Amino acid sequence: MSNFTKIINKLNLLYYEYNVNVHAFVPDGAYTPAQRYDELMKLTYELSKNKFDYHVQNDKSVVLLDTRKEKKGFITKNIESFKMKMKINNMNIYTLGDKKAAHAKNIQIYKIHFIENEIDFSQYDAVVFTSKNGVLAIDSFNKNWRDVPSYAIAAQTAKTIKKLGGNLKFVGVTKHGDQFANELVEELRGKRVLYLRGKKVVSNLMEILRTSGVACEDVVVYENRCNDALKIKELPENSYIVFSSPSTIECFFKNFEWKKSFTAISIGHTTAKFFPEYITPVIADTTSIESCINKAIELELSANKQ
Repeated sequence: MSNFTKIINKLNLLYYEYNVNVHAFVPDGAYTPAQRYDELMKLTYELSKNKFDYHVQNDKSVVLLDTRKEKKGFITKNIESFKMKMKINNMNIYTLGDKKAAHAKNIQIYKIHFIENEIDFSQYDAVVFTSKNGVLAIDSFNKNWRDVPSYAIAAQTAKTIKKLGGNLKFVGVTKHGDQFANELVEELRGKRVLYLRGKKVVSNLMEILRTSGVACEDVVVYENRCNDALKIKELPENSYIVFSSPSTIECFFKNFEWKKSFTAISIGHTTAKFFPEYITPVIADTTSIESCINKAIELELSANKQ
């Protein structure tokens, strides 16, 4: 299985995410098959080369087949798949950001406010983004960022850069703030760097880059503001709640009381540091909303087996 993990890390997929619950690489439905085609070809080629059996479904998800056990017929598999989907659909999983995702209910607990700034992009050799919101914000008032090579912390940010026509140069592997900064040091040394960020910073990215000899400036282009107009004020018992940033934690506790039956899913280790002491969050496998949801499903299915 370690070989399989190496393959996933090597591919550094943007449009596909591995879902351990269904043993499949699931495509991001926000993008067309044409946009995902090259990555599908790369993924299936790598699986074939390493002798992994797989099946490409009609929705272009890539299901891994287990040849070590007796293979079940497709009818049996479909029945089991249907039962699992019913279980998953009955779960109370809540995301708190601005992105809606399958198998979860969305509460827009904060709103993004863009902050305009005068920026001369001809002065920079590289632009760093640690959130898709930074990309959306700068594109709303200055499209010249597209001409400068962009360095993205993770897949969601990278996809937004590509979708808006930016020059994607690098995507982080570790997908966490401080580790991402360490990855960038060799990439950016000797370059004039601009970090476009939110008002609140939770990583030491700037400090790490500067102390490593990278000439880096930062500009605030957006901020998260808690949504005080929420109509929902109470969540069901045994809910799984996905926290994708420190802002979601802050805004959640301005609107809701925490119940002992709740499970907190954190998108990463940096966000996990901002929880109250009485909450121990479960960390998602990768820094994406889909991975957080998959972790919630994994926990629920494991609990039902016991």
